Amino acid sequence: MTLPPLRFGAFELDPAARELRRDGERLELPSSAFDGLVYLIRHRDRAVGRDELMAAIWGRADVADSLLGQTLVRLRRTLGDSGDIQQWIRTVPRFGYRWVGAVEESAAAPPSLQKTVLPAAAQASVTTAAGVAQLGGADAAESAATAADAAGFATNASAAAAASTAPATAADPPAPVVTAGATTAPVDPTASPTPAPHLGLPPAPQAITTHAADMRPDAPVRRRWHGIAASAAVVFAAVLLYLALAARHSSPAPGTPAATTTTARAPATAAPAIVLPALVDAGEEWAWLRLGLMDLLANRLRRGDLPTASSESVVALLRERDARDPAALLEARDLAAAGTLRILPDVQRRDGRWLVRLRARDETRHVDVETRADDAMSAAREAADTLLLRLGHLPPSEREDTPQDLAELLQRTRAAMLADQLDLAGELIRRADPALRVRPEITLRLAQIELRAGDYFAVERRLLQLLDELPAARDPELRGRALVTLAASYIRRTRPQDALRHYDEAITLLRGRKAPDALGLALLGRGLVATLHDDYDAALADLGLARAETEAAGNELGTGQVDLNLGLIEVRRLRPATALPGLTDAAARFERLGAQEEFVFTLASIAEVQQLLLDHAGALATTLRYWPPETHSRNERLRHKLREVRAEALLETGQLQAAMPLLDTVLAEADADLDAATIARVHLAKGRIAAARGQSAVVAGEAALARVKALADNDPIRYVQAWRLYLQGLRGQGELAAAGRATAELQAWVQAHADPWREAQASLAQAEQQAAEGDTDAALAQFERTLRQFDQAGAIPDDLVEVIQPYTDLLVRSGRLDAAHALSARIAPWADHDLRAASVFVRLNTALGRGDARAAAERRARELAGERQLP
Repeated sequence: MTLPPLRFGAFELDPAARELRRDGERLELPSSAFDGLVYLIRHRDRAVGRDELMAAIWGRADVADSLLGQTLVRLRRTLGDSGDIQQWIRTVPRFGYRWVGAVEESAAAPPSLQKTVLPAAAQASVTTAAGVAQLGGADAAESAATAADAAGFATNASAAAAASTAPATAADPPAPVVTAGATTAPVDPTASPTPAPHLGLPPAPQAITTHAADMRPDAPVRRRWHGIAASAAVVFAAVLLYLALAARHSSPAPGTPAATTTTARAPATAAPAIVLPALVDAGEEWAWLRLGLMDLLANRLRRGDLPTASSESVVALLRERDARDPAALLEARDLAAAGTLRILPDVQRRDGRWLVRLRARDETRHVDVETRADDAMSAAREAADTLLLRLGHLPPSEREDTPQDLAELLQRTRAAMLADQLDLAGELIRRADPALRVRPEITLRLAQIELRAGDYFAVERRLLQLLDELPAARDPELRGRALVTLAASYIRRTRPQDALRHYDEAITLLRGRKAPDALGLALLGRGLVATLHDDYDAALADLGLARAETEAAGNELGTGQVDLNLGLIEVRRLRPATALPGLTDAAARFERLGAQEEFVFTLASIAEVQQLLLDHAGALATTLRYWPPETHSRNERLRHKLREVRAEALLETGQLQAAMPLLDTVLAEADADLDAATIARVHLAKGRIAAARGQSAVVAGEAALARVKALADNDPIRYVQAWRLYLQGLRGQGELAAAGRATAELQAWVQAHADPWREAQASLAQAEQQAAEGDTDAALAQFERTLRQFDQAGAIPDDLVEVIQPYTDLLVRSGRLDAAHALSARIAPWADHDLRAASVFVRLNTALGRGDARAAAERRARELAGERQLP
């Protein structure tokens, strides 16, 4: 329930707007203290235990007592309270706290503020089973989680995408659906922190520790196609969420050849302007200026309202080009669209001063700028401002007041991250002056490095402390970026509700400021969370705004990740045919930009959609484009997904022997704890292979191994499919009584987890059981109800064939050939592509005595069957 605006004493509290005022004056209160205040007032009818209050504020109960104590001291000080006075908050000895002050409701808040704002723990009661596709490119690591990441914690031929692509980081490769380059596998919420690569970073504050019991599983994603869309960043990520943002760039795994393409290269970017890596004529210690100056200039031009490609996009698209001849890049027609202004910086150090030249070219303009200053960055800023004026733009109005040593450290670490040298970025900070290392900007940079390295627990520890020390009034943009980075870590840990409240605050802070990169990531991340909760109107609204921001930031990777998430939403809305063109366009964009992991994740999603549309040959051909997976990704969990999808495509084209080794490889490499859902999906696929071979005992055994809680939580659609396969195995062994009891168990589970598609599947299981028991009339009536349910749920071709095949078989066996003939017309378009559909026409033409038609149908079925037995 949403708390209305409240008054107590001289104070006014508006939970929806997250504002506390005293005599009309707005007070700054750390987010943790604000959440604690709201929670105590919400439950003012009773005392609140310390553990409960910790969980409400931070999402877990094992926070250090000292941190809770500091939060209460700060809250009491703001309210004019103390441990002695206790006018508002009373300490309950050996238990916790209670709100004791009189509270009255103020006038109703305007409709725009009527939004539930809960403390962290209340929002953390739901986490996701799937990640989503996700986003790309902004400041060092402000991302949410990518589709590839999503694939990491809940992959499935369908389950785990955008959150890839939930967002990852502005310099991370995203995330469900988005960013440039290699993504880091997300951590499982029930696992202990996986050691991140040693980067020599100062330790994150140890105020809190996390344990498996503190992580709450989110509402599971529904349907098979829901799983496809969820598999994402994030965004890449993905989508979706991420979906990263600080875009981490992927490269082929060591010892593997780079992927190649034989298609003609289209212009890689259509951004209005693109800044190339700088030519540097100075000592080796200034080599970082090559990417650092490129990034500084691009940011400066964007702040002057000249949309400029993000640095992540530039690094990605240059990955497979020869950068040794910058002049050639300046003139390269395939580097950018015809109207894109290509800018080549040239920086030289002469007699203790710096000279910066900018050469800007497009088809009609040739602009040269030259500036000098005592330091390279000042010269670069002046050059950017001069270029903006020459192009008819006003330079940024804000004064550059960042201390020179801080600005240089930020730019050097940014350059190291763009080059994917996280260890160097950490070393630069470790060697910096102690006074610099404690600056909030550097604290955020450390968190961004840790996010890229996959140390999400360290990100949380570091940024929770920073946010408590950095009120919005002091630096709203920096706080907004920190919130986006923290939200990214929560997305990767399958805690979208915690991510949501941070995205909400970040969006509020970043709106109206010239930070389209970070605002785009926040909107993309929030859209991802809305997608996971089936709030498609909110998701589409946020994704539309995110696309505008990523375009303004020149972030083509982010734009691609938004488009990927939009396509996956169409799949979740049971519109796979509508989704396919958008996914195809997103894959083409990622390929042009050299974003390998986003590209292959999108290909896997396309293959899954093709299977739903019964284009099995097309799905297999699509998987060949990312094969072998080692060539495209070092993300182990993304490789699991790629193998699973290809194994399914091989199975559906009758190549059982080729599919089995892929599944065995996943089983051999998967972690029993982190990858429990993946292991269950593999057993499901192996059970389907056994069914195709007529091995009923093996079918039941493999399906039993797939019916585990991890699959139910992470991928309920596959969980239901595992149940139906288990029932098939039991009936194949003649165990009808056991199958009947198991059918009732499945129906009970579906009733407890209601969903139209699951209900249709349970109805189909009931019809098949009745048919096996010989109750033909009841079975036929049940099949008819089931078909109506599937029609109402979206009439996906895969579902229609799944119910019409056994339905027509029973009609034929019961002599109702006219009804069977009429029903078969609904799946005739797929009889040349799907073995189940083809088998219907073999039986029907045999029963009708049509010899030629039967022979043609048998030939077609045998061609489709491959190594499978004919149904």
